[in-house]
Amino acid sequence: MTDTDKQPTFLFHDYETFGTHPALDRPAQFAAIRTDDEFNVIGEPEVFYCKPADDYLPQPGAVLITGITPQEARAKGENEAAFAARIHSLFTVPKTCILGYNNVRFDDEVTRNVFYRNFYDPYAWSWQHDNSRWDLLDVMRACYALRPEGINWPEN
Repeated sequence: MTDTDKQPTFLFHDYETFGTHPALDRPAQFAAIRTDDEFNVIGEPEVFYCKPADDYLPQPGAVLITGITPQEARAKGENEAAFAARIHSLFTVPKTCILGYNNVRFDDEVTRNVFYRNFYDPYAWSWQHDNSRWDLLDVMRACYALRPEGINWPEN
């Protein structure tokens, strides 16, 4: 099977980070699951941690929100270069639509900064090999705007 014969897939992903600034703060955890174009799960879910650098102090609020302490990330994680390599290998599978919730405004920026710091092209993953990206946050906004009764929306 050649790359041109490969079926398209979706890669749903999310980061947990040690702060709110994609360029200045660092990732704590990455999770992803790949599906085919009919949303059948392909393979096993991916969940892995990134060891925080010795010269980086996480934001305490981020640790409280994610529940991931620097000690846990250090014990379970790998250095950022290995962390970036694993993400890069997932993101560069041909014909992959990489998507998440609020990823265009946050997660994709985290990816670009992680890739830049680790000598990967920070943009190529989103378009090379017939790849694309998509943000489900805007889909949810459209659902709410066009058919709010279609989903049971939380009030608080």
